[in-house]
Amino acid sequence: PDFDMLESIFFVGANGKIGNAVCKQLLISHPKLKFEIYSLAHTLDHPNVTYTSELGHLLNHKLVVLGKQLSHKKYAKALAPARGASTKKSELTPYKCRLILDYTVPYMPIDLKGFKNIDHRQIAILETSPNSSNFLKGHFDIGFGLEQHEIYPCHAGCILNTLYGRETNEVGEVCVNDMMTMWKRGMEQGLRNKPLKV
Repeated sequence: PDFDMLESIFFVGANGKIGNAVCKQLLISHPKLKFEIYSLAHTLDHPNVTYTSELGHLLNHKLVVLGKQLSHKKYAKALAPARGASTKKSELTPYKCRLILDYTVPYMPIDLKGFKNIDHRQIAILETSPNSSNFLKGHFDIGFGLEQHEIYPCHAGCILNTLYGRETNEVGEVCVNDMMTMWKRGMEQGLRNKPLKV
């Protein structure tokens, strides 16, 4: 999505290692962007960040990012008040949400029946080309619902660490320099982001 056009993001999982790094980076690169984070724990102290315990607030934002799995019952309850609402502009749709980007592992689609104009998309999948890379030939994460030649970044990272003899402690904040080094190594092995079709 074009982050320059967004006013706000609703984020589930922003207190996690990856979510925290994503929020911090977006707050630097897009200083006007506002975040509403679904969490009782307040870990980001920033004037553009607010916290809520109301999952239904996700409907108040054009973009929702999911980095933590929640039960389907929680989503059903949160979405119930607007389910089946009109999607016609002339009737003023009672919600803003249009896109849910989800990097949870494994990906579990949310029941969006009655929400014709909200897309729920899985992101953060890496892929290789069987014609140009000898890395990861075959099925690797099919137990997580991925196709042949697709893998989650966390699993690819473990394989790359082994391949390059990298022994490191993964606890703590994301180190952007280490992340960029590993991304370059992944690309050398033929890994790339699976294109997001929006």
